[in-house]
Amino acid sequence: MDIINTDIILSAHDVFWETAQQAENLSRKPVLIISTPFMPGDAESAQLDGILKAGCQLNESQYNIIYLKDSEQVAWHKLRDALQPKVVLLFNVMPSQLGIAALFRLSEINRFDDGYWVPTLSLAQVIEDKALKGNLWNNALKRLFVEKLHGDLV
Repeated sequence: MDIINTDIILSAHDVFWETAQQAENLSRKPVLIISTPFMPGDAESAQLDGILKAGCQLNESQYNIIYLKDSEQVAWHKLRDALQPKVVLLFNVMPSQLGIAALFRLSEINRFDDGYWVPTLSLAQVIEDKALKGNLWNNALKRLFVEKLHGDLV
């Protein structure tokens, strides 16, 4: 076996050592939202706006939004170092897309890497499924941003 010419780590994973272009032109804010893309003005856009502004009582100076396609990957450690968020909301984005090998509870608060993570399904699914929307709100967002269970994060 010639170990020099053997693919130990595939070149597809090089993205986890490269600069996170998604973080360019973004400033440090306490909340980071990572979502699959949707069109501005769509129902998903209105839903996200309602969740963030009306529900969580956040303004645009308190959060960044990054859109990742289904197969797109970005290094979490690069995003973390550049943006330093306290809260990460994942809408239809798998932790593995960020180079994270961890299991998170869906639509609940998860502690990871000195922050609070809330993974959930896509915004379209949140719109359609009232039980999912209720779980996301009651088990995570309300506790983080309204009740301030873990202190004032923003």
